[in-house]
Amino acid sequence: MLASFKDFFKKKGIEVENSSEEYHLACAAILCEAAAMDGTFDDSEKELIKNLLKRQFSLNEEELVNLFDQAKSLAEDSSQLYGFTKVIKNTWDLERKIIMLEMMWEVAYVDGTLDAAEDMLIRRIAGLIHVEDRDRMKAKQRVLNKI
Repeated sequence: MLASFKDFFKKKGIEVENSSEEYHLACAAILCEAAAMDGTFDDSEKELIKNLLKRQFSLNEEELVNLFDQAKSLAEDSSQLYGFTKVIKNTWDLERKIIMLEMMWEVAYVDGTLDAAEDMLIRRIAGLIHVEDRDRMKAKQRVLNKI
């Protein structure tokens, strides 16, 4: 599976050096897709995603810009994002999966409202990475309490 994942990146002209880069890129692409689900991908969403990625993966500025630019490009081909969920499902523990869902909820609510398409995407991603509805809703509630 990792070979096919790497092949996908190569087809897109993206070289990844190790598996942690693949996982970071998969997560970042999913966040970019979540930001674009309501038809807009504005500066506040971009900045939030960058801050979330920087905090979650301890990236320096150059790594962050590179990761974000690649992820944004990949998110434009949203049919491939579900391949990313397979890698996350098979390699991340439940805690990391829930953290990713919390990041998705933050992105969805950055404009103050939850669009139905954003909610649907988060539900779909949660199912694909095997996070139960109860945990998905707890993640949502934590984000709502924080904002």
